[in-house]
Amino acid sequence: MKLNLKRHFKLSQLALVLGLSILLTGFAGVLVTWLAVDDELSELLYEDIHQQTQLLARLINQGHIEPDELKEFLGESFIDDDEDTFLISVEHMKEGWYTSNFGFPKSFGSTQTGLTQIKYQDHIWKGYQLREGDLLIKLLRRDDLAEDIKSDVTEDVIMPILIGNILSLLILIVLLALVVRPLSRLAGQLRQRDAEDLSAMPQVSPVVELQEITNSLNHLIKGIGQTLNREKRFASDVAHELRTPLTTLKLELSLPDLDTQAMRQEVDRLIRVVEQLLTLARLEASSWQQHCESFNLKEPLQHLSHRLSSKFTAASITFNSHLEDTQLQGDPTLLTLLVENLLLNTLRHATGTDQVTLTLTSTDKSWQLRVEDNGPGIPQHQRQQMMKPFTRQDQRSEGLGLGLSICSQIAALHGLTITLHDKNPGLTVCIAPDC
Repeated sequence: MKLNLKRHFKLSQLALVLGLSILLTGFAGVLVTWLAVDDELSELLYEDIHQQTQLLARLINQGHIEPDELKEFLGESFIDDDEDTFLISVEHMKEGWYTSNFGFPKSFGSTQTGLTQIKYQDHIWKGYQLREGDLLIKLLRRDDLAEDIKSDVTEDVIMPILIGNILSLLILIVLLALVVRPLSRLAGQLRQRDAEDLSAMPQVSPVVELQEITNSLNHLIKGIGQTLNREKRFASDVAHELRTPLTTLKLELSLPDLDTQAMRQEVDRLIRVVEQLLTLARLEASSWQQHCESFNLKEPLQHLSHRLSSKFTAASITFNSHLEDTQLQGDPTLLTLLVENLLLNTLRHATGTDQVTLTLTSTDKSWQLRVEDNGPGIPQHQRQQMMKPFTRQDQRSEGLGLGLSICSQIAALHGLTITLHDKNPGLTVCIAPDC
């Protein structure tokens, strides 16, 4: 069965239908119960009178009780205006004796066995008449007292039903107050909110489920705010980083003698800017298509070390690598890019550095990668900030301030941690699952 999602309704309307159904089913339940209890009790009371009449007849016929003893028993055992009060008359038509309680006179009429009804002392008496040979016994109960018994029993049965229905309605009202009103208030706050207002929504209810809805909305609003801020920062930084090489190219093109070497350098810088910006944007948006596979990290790092060794030599920096076989699960391209950014960052910004070492060690349980230099290092208070995009230790540097941020994003995708340690002198960048 499919729900028709095109038809809308309010929770208050659903609650109203539920309330009416509780009232109707409660009323119907009370009515049916009352009729059933009344009928069952009437049958039970008449069955009780029938059995007692038969018992009395056996006692008399078997000689267990004499007429005088019966008269005394009837006078002492049955009290007027009591729920157990019976009107009893016993007549022996052959022996000619008659006895009863409450001074009930001998009556003439039908002597057939069956239900009977009489009026005596301003009361209606209903009961059973039994004819066994010459013995005629009438045993009747006051109708108003019988009705009191049925009313008491019916009340005991019906009252829990009524109380349950009333409690259900009260709970429904409380639920409306705790759910519908706060939801309406939350919807009103959202309608009145300006599109640029990305502050957290206040809690509107103590109900845990509604608090979770508000928390989810606040989490969504926070995420939207971060995305907008990131896009604004990205646009601003892109404009800033592209302005310098574009300005340089414009000046070079305006000169009569073109410096092709300088123009080539600026074009390369533009390409590097665009590539790093695109990489960072994809990583931050989690849209990079990871190709996770099991591979030996030593192999791509050997190729990287060979490719970059000439650059370190040109910068008069001794570069050493000590790589062990390390089998892991990840994206070879991204992890190679991570290490490349760390090495290039050291090559460009480690002023006074004359030695850089790349080390990869592995054990049965874990592995660790370190990039070490003997330069001036990074002050402790700047290390956390250096992991953010467009952050440079020296603003006069030609770098974009994206290298460590890209490394941090790649590490996060692989569940790795990047930490910076003092080497005295120099800096050690450590990458490991549990560094």
